[in-house]
Amino acid sequence: MRRLFNILLYGFLAICITVSVGSGLVYFLLSASVPDYDEDFTVAGLGGPVDILRDSSAVPHISATSAADVYFAIGFVHAQDRLGQLLRARRKAEASWPSDETLSVAPAVSDALASYAAGVNAWLELVSEGGRGRGSPELLIADERSIAAWTPGDSLRIARSFLNGLRPGSAREGMPSISGAIIPADRLRVPELFATDPEQRLDAWAIDGDRTATGTPILAADISGSLSLPSEWYLADLQFSTGPAIGATIPGVPFVIVGRNARVAWAFRSFPVPDEEAPRGPSPVRAAGFLTMLELFARSADAIDAIGVAADMLPKGMEALAIDRETVARWPRAEAVRASSFRDIRLAELEARQSIFSTEGAIGVQRDTVSSVARTLLPLMAKELWFVQSRDSIEGTDADSLRRELLDRLASWNGEMDRYSPEPLLFWTWVRALQQRILKDEFPTAEQLWTRPNPNFLYAVLSDRRGSAIWCDIRLSSPRETCEEQVRVALDDALGWLVDRYGRDPSTWTWGEEHRLDMQWSPISSRGLLTDLLSLQAPISGDPYTLFLTSFGVEEDRPFLVSAGSNFQTVMSISEAAGSYYISPTGQSGHPLSRFYDNLFPSWIRGEYLAMSTDLSLARGGASGISRLTPATSDNPRMSEGQSE
Repeated sequence: MRRLFNILLYGFLAICITVSVGSGLVYFLLSASVPDYDEDFTVAGLGGPVDILRDSSAVPHISATSAADVYFAIGFVHAQDRLGQLLRARRKAEASWPSDETLSVAPAVSDALASYAAGVNAWLELVSEGGRGRGSPELLIADERSIAAWTPGDSLRIARSFLNGLRPGSAREGMPSISGAIIPADRLRVPELFATDPEQRLDAWAIDGDRTATGTPILAADISGSLSLPSEWYLADLQFSTGPAIGATIPGVPFVIVGRNARVAWAFRSFPVPDEEAPRGPSPVRAAGFLTMLELFARSADAIDAIGVAADMLPKGMEALAIDRETVARWPRAEAVRASSFRDIRLAELEARQSIFSTEGAIGVQRDTVSSVARTLLPLMAKELWFVQSRDSIEGTDADSLRRELLDRLASWNGEMDRYSPEPLLFWTWVRALQQRILKDEFPTAEQLWTRPNPNFLYAVLSDRRGSAIWCDIRLSSPRETCEEQVRVALDDALGWLVDRYGRDPSTWTWGEEHRLDMQWSPISSRGLLTDLLSLQAPISGDPYTLFLTSFGVEEDRPFLVSAGSNFQTVMSISEAAGSYYISPTGQSGHPLSRFYDNLFPSWIRGEYLAMSTDLSLARGGASGISRLTPATSDNPRMSEGQSE
């Protein structure tokens, strides 16, 4: 017995040692790719030295004597922090656009893309020499043993993919398996039925100086899209000899897409265009024009100058906004003719309510979570139920009492999508059940149509716009159902689902219990222990139509799980160097072992914005690192600090 005990004990110790050694080796290999922000490098391709100051949030402030060296450095830090993301973006872009397309851009943009590519390749060369964990943790298990050099064409294709992601889908291309041809003959064609949301969305609005506390305009911008780790966006400050340009960049493209210089702040708004006007996809010329516009924005002297550039180069379906110390300028100058979205309705309401804006007031508008969808649809859904005692029942429950309690709650609710409240959960569960009742008989296999809430379609049906109420009738039944009947039955469906899930006490229901953020590390697609370790979860307020946008998907078991939303927001004023603010859900690094992987997440959840300063003296306070890039020469060959010749 003692011998058996010793064998088991030694076996257990051997397993523990093996696991410990293996874990230590894995950790060593992974940590090798975490960049040291205080490391200096000697690299080929630079014209002069470049200083990279990382502030307390690891935002790089890049200083150089030439624009070419600044663009080289942004390519270098993009690769340093987001190499895996860069390569994924390149593969995605190459799958959509041919690799051999001709690059035709303005000389300044061509030079910028060439310098950017040289910067990315400088980091790739350092990685290829070993000792840096292949530059990114996901590359340790990648099939490709060598990484192809970055080219200017890669950046152009990524710009095309970005522009294409701003285009909303339609029956023609968003859902190719669903076409208008399968709509039953007795059903009215409602255009909103087949519309799909774009992959990304740009929103922006501006306040004139006569309505601000400082007397200078304020520009607010919101970029929404997939919420993942790392973020699709990367903040950077490019300190050119002519002045700084700071704001949001995307890894793969060297220019600030939404941001400011010392004189001008700029942002964009994307909106749907009719199918007949929408091109199949942005051409290389259109993408090249967009990049040219961004390069010129960084050097613009005032808002009128910036918009003059946009007038010639702005892609269809986008609106440009720019401010300086006196002017708010837009292109197109005439108000775009487009239907107001639910978010537009709420924004107009808040703008009218506030006579004088501060940056704090603009931030409050951006973080607003009152849903115009709830305020619009709920009166239509409940108009026949508010004061009517139903005789229907839900088996096993006191249905009438519960129904009355919940209707009373909704009657006094202001549409606030608060994560700690039960009303948003009841409302969206009811909406989802109603849409399923209306559409499932027409499209029994097109689950996405009847599980993803479509308020525009429901509004058309419930208000009987041009006879759209015919959709409430169930085609396979002999009596003709009305919308009032479908709404009533859908409420019982919703209550049954909620009671089964959470019990009969509505005071214990919360929106955040179902409306939870699940932000995963991008290279991971399957759920498991590793996913849980590297992802971020939290209950969250809002919905897909609030100004603070949080979208949800179509999973049957988790229908309100959040995977997309507002992933970069900024409020900009150029009245002072530190007069602009930003908020992002993740960190600058794409590496799970970096302390800058998710360091901004708590601030994002709480709605705490960070200063977006072009003042290097302010950035040095609490700096996370300072590094220098030095040009390689024959007497000073390329190497990094710590290497010996």
